Amino acid sequence: MDKELIIMVVMIVFIASVTFTEGLKQYLRLCKVNRSDINQDELALLRKQNRHLEERVQTLEKIVTDGSHDLKREINAL
Repeated sequence: MDKELIIMVVMIVFIASVTFTEGLKQYLRLCKVNRSDINQDELALLRKQNRHLEERVQTLEKIVTDGSHDLKREINAL
């Protein structure tokens, strides 16, 4: 019975250490992603793309919600 207890304690310690290590890896990976510096050029490009997409969505909303225009004509005009 003494050997079984020692084996059980060793297994519990092993499982706890592996779990702790994996959790620490995940935490450090998240910290690295949160602290990464975004290049200013990339940020400017993303802002430009965002503005362009917002304009496109506004145009599509205008076409879909405005009933007085001919939908086919508006689509062909784009």
